[in-house]
Amino acid sequence: MTQIDHVFLFPHDLAGVKTLLEAKGLAPSFRRAHPGQGTANVCYCFENTYLELLWVDDATAQQHPGVARTGLIQRGTGGASACPIGIAWRDAQDAALDAETWDYHAPFLPAGMSIAVATESDDPTHPFVFRSPGTSAPSEWTDGRAGRLQRAAGLGAVERIVLGCPSGFRPGLALTLLAQDTILCTKDAPRWSLTFEITRTSGAKPLRLTVS
Repeated sequence: MTQIDHVFLFPHDLAGVKTLLEAKGLAPSFRRAHPGQGTANVCYCFENTYLELLWVDDATAQQHPGVARTGLIQRGTGGASACPIGIAWRDAQDAALDAETWDYHAPFLPAGMSIAVATESDDPTHPFVFRSPGTSAPSEWTDGRAGRLQRAAGLGAVERIVLGCPSGFRPGLALTLLAQDTILCTKDAPRWSLTFEITRTSGAKPLRLTVS
């Protein structure tokens, strides 16, 4: 079954988004640098998915042909029309999303490993849509990266992720399929944004959290 593995965002105001998440009780789960790709992150894990905040820490990585095709540096340095959001799906190893992809041999991955990226992502005004190398939810990880998830904040699984898209945007096939078959949906919005509807372990109304 295809699921949303995680979503990433290059925030316009990284410190502001971190402050917002902290105010809601969220705690970082893990951090990672991506040598050769020129980015670094901090991630917030929930039971079934996670939010990755990204930033550019080495813009010269754009010179790597594979990195250049991803448009990640352009997305992360505030290009006027570049979409700062990425959507990663996961599925069984013997399954595949019925959309055209190319193999991104990310510099930070072990030799021989690649990430399948939807070719519609070649357009930097489109979200970066790709298949995660991982195949399990954070609640199933055994390496400690997920930490306590967001249980200390009384939060469980993400019920819904709303991708806010600027008026006039037309999603490609991969994004359309994900919006049909997973917790992801799209709606018109003034600018690119992500809204999470997160289950509260108390049974109260889900938390609605928007970042952009």
